[in-house]
Amino acid sequence: MRYRYAISTEQGTRDYNQDRAACLEGSDSVLLILGDGLGGYTGGEIAADILVDTASKAFLKIRTPVIEEPSLFLALILQHSHRAINRYAKNSPEEIDPRTTAVLCLIQNGYAYWAHAGDSRLYLFRNGSQLTRTLDHTGSDQAKGGGHHIPIKTGLYNCIGGPSRPSISLGPEIALQYGDRLLLCSDGVWQGMSIDEVAEYIHEDDLEEATDNMLETIVQRHPDMCDNVTSVVLSWEDKSAPGKSMQHEQIRDLTDNELWRAARDAEKGIRNNTRSGKKFPRKGKAQNNGMFSTEDLDSVINEVESFVKQWEEGK
Repeated sequence: MRYRYAISTEQGTRDYNQDRAACLEGSDSVLLILGDGLGGYTGGEIAADILVDTASKAFLKIRTPVIEEPSLFLALILQHSHRAINRYAKNSPEEIDPRTTAVLCLIQNGYAYWAHAGDSRLYLFRNGSQLTRTLDHTGSDQAKGGGHHIPIKTGLYNCIGGPSRPSISLGPEIALQYGDRLLLCSDGVWQGMSIDEVAEYIHEDDLEEATDNMLETIVQRHPDMCDNVTSVVLSWEDKSAPGKSMQHEQIRDLTDNELWRAARDAEKGIRNNTRSGKKFPRKGKAQNNGMFSTEDLDSVINEVESFVKQWEEGK
């Protein structure tokens, strides 16, 4: 597994920096993390810290070389982060309401998987051009994704932390190619510079210097008002063919409630299709009358159960 990465952040004109980011390497995998603490609520930087800490501990405690169900693993991390942030707020001697956006990207076997909540973004560039990106949890970006034109940007409606259970969006399984660039960034980056110009910066040879220069340029262009700007860039430099595909598309197609229930039941070690009779519908070609088979659900749950056990014992 060959890659290079760079993390860069600037405070901008804000009083302090509430963005947090990390890049972690496992036995044969990489996890990229980015959170942008919400400035309109007290304790945004705390929420972003908890997100990075929770994701880091969970990832580093995995001992198996391959995470069998990567999308559910990422969703489970965001669920744990949401609960951890709310527990912290409840037990805090001060009245706080910490919230954060979140983007996670897992790379293993030459494939990339991601999950996000909010308006921080993940971009995948190939041959210098944008191949795909996450869709913000804002009314305007969701409308654009549906082919509708919204002239005025509408606000963020989803985050990690706070009274509402977040919606977690899962990305597809994408086989990385030599030269691909992955970018995780807070909204200050994509609002402060055109994505075409961003692509030029992150395709320069010196990745660290290029990302530093990119953020400094954004801050200089907006001297009166500039948000925190943070980026995590990974350059994929492995020429070997991708390994075994691990994605279960059934999980990616679950509704929000079904996704939360799948992760919750996995944590409890419940084979919900055999004990409680609950089943999850899948989209596309019908199988077993449109339901998960026992083998499908077991393959999803086994690795997550192992992860949760290790994560809980390490608290």
